[in-house]
Amino acid sequence: MPLAQHRALAAAFAANGRNHPYLALTLNSLCNLDCVFCKPRCMPDYGHKDRPLTADDYAAIATEAGAWQVRKAHCSGGEPTLRADILDVIAGLAAGLGPDAAIGMTSHGNLRRGLTVEKLADAGLTYLNLSLHSLDPTRSAAIMGGGDPRVTRRTLDAALALGLRVKINCVLQRSYVADAFAVAELARELPVAVRLVELQNIGPAQALFDTEFIPEAEVRDRLHEWFAGAGEVPRDELGVRSPGRYLRPEGWAGSIGFISNSSCATCSDANRIKITPTGVARPCILHNRDIPLKPHLAEGTLADAFAHLFRSMLDRDANDAWQGFHYVDYDLRWDRMERPEGVPVPLPLLPTVTKAPSRARTAGGDR
Repeated sequence: MPLAQHRALAAAFAANGRNHPYLALTLNSLCNLDCVFCKPRCMPDYGHKDRPLTADDYAAIATEAGAWQVRKAHCSGGEPTLRADILDVIAGLAAGLGPDAAIGMTSHGNLRRGLTVEKLADAGLTYLNLSLHSLDPTRSAAIMGGGDPRVTRRTLDAALALGLRVKINCVLQRSYVADAFAVAELARELPVAVRLVELQNIGPAQALFDTEFIPEAEVRDRLHEWFAGAGEVPRDELGVRSPGRYLRPEGWAGSIGFISNSSCATCSDANRIKITPTGVARPCILHNRDIPLKPHLAEGTLADAFAHLFRSMLDRDANDAWQGFHYVDYDLRWDRMERPEGVPVPLPLLPTVTKAPSRARTAGGDR
């Protein structure tokens, strides 16, 4: 696309008051654990029937994204570390987005043999989100279908020793709420951000939701002694770009935040360009403007694809659901969903942009 149109579209996005977007890359659907609220092996597309993107594909996407001033890429799965080429993927993203980019990953921390946090950091990883739902090995295995929280803790310690930022994702369940509080208390001594994640009424978690859901408001009430007098942590300190609040109890080394997609999520500041394992980009979960990236990779037209993505994110301002509450997030591990492909956007037309109002949460938060 012409450079002038590129600049005009990027400027229009910058003027709307929302955070600049980042790449949210779901690298695979495979996982060697089986969390009760996830259960990947029960899904019909488990293992992928289609060919996923390659490390070279991710490097090309990151290079184009860098031209649009994107400076962050986050990798998730499945369990992304099961990819044999994970180090090449991380290196390609880091090279494409540039030396100041944030490159992160969500993992359960039980790394496969031969893969270490040191190797991931050497490849370009700058922060690590660890899934940890109980510190007790038996109870953790009941939640996660395997794994060992003691191994996850060693991964955490290795990441902190290397200077990586670390966040912990802990899903709240009523039967295991004491376990979640024990995980949260790791932030008392460690410089980590623990995010307490509300259960969502989607996928396998639907079978648990009625009995296991516990809302943020109730958790805050039960932890009121921690939060009394707690100071708010600036998001740039945590490397978090969403408007969610992170609180540091007095005297603690780390912080506690919430991802509350069920009780109080809105999408007013959502800024993720979500890309499925086979390369379907989804700029908005509620606005079907999906676009397959593989044809653009093959034809060298990724600039046109990113123009579509930026325009689609601007179109959120006119989306009826944009300022409302919603209770659905699409699972990006699987590509076979009944969602129409996006219609190409006429590039010469730029929307009238107004500054977005402030909201308390993003759709999907910052994983």
